Amino acid sequence: MHRTPATRLRSAMAAALLGLVAVTSAHAQDRYPTKAIRLVVPFPAGTAPDVMARYWGDRVSKQLQQPVIVENRAGASTIVGTQAAVASPADGYTLLYTASGTVTINPFAYKKLPYQPQDLVPVTRMLSIPLVVSVPTESPHKTLADLIKAAKAKPGQVSYASYGMGTVPHMSMAYFANSAGLALNHIPYRDGGLTDLIGGRVDVAFSPIADVLPYIKAGKVRPLAVSSVRRLDSLAQVPTVAESFPGFEGDSWHGVFALKGTPQSVIDQLGAVSRRIAESGEYRQYLSEFGLVPVGGSPADFSQLIEAESKRWAKVVKDNSISLE
Repeated sequence: MHRTPATRLRSAMAAALLGLVAVTSAHAQDRYPTKAIRLVVPFPAGTAPDVMARYWGDRVSKQLQQPVIVENRAGASTIVGTQAAVASPADGYTLLYTASGTVTINPFAYKKLPYQPQDLVPVTRMLSIPLVVSVPTESPHKTLADLIKAAKAKPGQVSYASYGMGTVPHMSMAYFANSAGLALNHIPYRDGGLTDLIGGRVDVAFSPIADVLPYIKAGKVRPLAVSSVRRLDSLAQVPTVAESFPGFEGDSWHGVFALKGTPQSVIDQLGAVSRRIAESGEYRQYLSEFGLVPVGGSPADFSQLIEAESKRWAKVVKDNSISLE
């Protein structure tokens, strides 16, 4: 059949239009986000992880022009919320904001776990939480060396408070005791036991800095050492545990995770947005009020840290026969 120039022109225009529709459709599918993002936080409302997650969500919402809805799913050392997150579609619209124990302690301390670290994809480590070895103000222990000497003189009699078996404060103190060759008496508390520490009813605690810093500033407890590799700006005169035991590091952290199978482009976008938040002066100023340390970094950086910490805590679990149901 003979095709006139007009017919050929119409056919070409139709083909071009179809191609444009296809490209536009593909770009629409690639766009992210196009709806609200659900951020699962496996901690109660009002706790530090919840507060920091809401800060992150608010800034992400402003940058991506979509709501970030925080869903608190607390319980069982973050297991309840993490299980709820990993059961969701891996499309970038369900994320998890959690603390280090979820992926670096729970897999080794719990006999059975309804998720695996491989179910989660690291996006960005938002902040580091140094821990502080503290004693009551009236304690005779002025230095970490004093505490070690007393504990060695009375094996099993020096008591320490924690937030419970398998928490980072418990694991860090167990790690310290192993490093120093000490036998300590562990007393778990739901609230970390700082009230009993201040009152002298427990000898020492290895507490998250945001919890203990106000009491240090008020002169109610005495800091002996911090868990970080380097000294902290907020406690510049307080030595690190690593100064006595090279290689020691016991910080906790908060981080953002996507689900296994989430498109890499979405992970990259979330990572870039998170790094901008972590690097902002506003964020650094905000964290400094609590003694927290902003981090940021790439998904690869985050993955390497998790791998290194998992080896450390797996050894502490094994050396101390820690087993949770």
